[in-house]
Amino acid sequence: MNRDEEVIFQENWRGKAPGKVLAFSWTLLLDRIPTRVNLHKIRLMGMEDSKRCVFCDGEDESTVHLFLHCDIISKVWREVMRWLNFNFINPPNLFIHALCWMRGVRSKLFRRGVWLIWHAVVWVVWKSRNNWIFNNHIIGAEEMVDQIKVLSWHWSLARLNMASCLFYEWCWNPHYCLRG
Repeated sequence: MNRDEEVIFQENWRGKAPGKVLAFSWTLLLDRIPTRVNLHKIRLMGMEDSKRCVFCDGEDESTVHLFLHCDIISKVWREVMRWLNFNFINPPNLFIHALCWMRGVRSKLFRRGVWLIWHAVVWVVWKSRNNWIFNNHIIGAEEMVDQIKVLSWHWSLARLNMASCLFYEWCWNPHYCLRG
């Protein structure tokens, strides 16, 4: 494990998201979540079962594809980055992606808020994927982004030491809410 990976794992456990989400993110970063590719590897899915991504059906559902490179999820990340006024190209893996979210943020409160939003994104993607598979409930990128904003706002009010922030303020400008 390199130094950057160690930093991400340490920061993960310092995150302000709920414990089950931090545990999920840790498992995600280790590539141990039950994606279709991982289920095929450990032979929990039959050879005749599809390994295709439930969102785009374009590629096999690996961790990197599902959380970074799927067309639908890439749109989610682009919208969240636009909301946060971030600008970077989608990297090749989740560690570099997480590092991009952590670096360059000076304010400690804002860094915690950004990390909390990163956790909200991966959690909403995973929950949406499972809802699609198990409940046939299909949602698009826009609805996922809305869920991310609501969830991250709730978590930030409950878990970050920030001034009171109304939901419309959070949606309008999270920088304002996380000003510290």
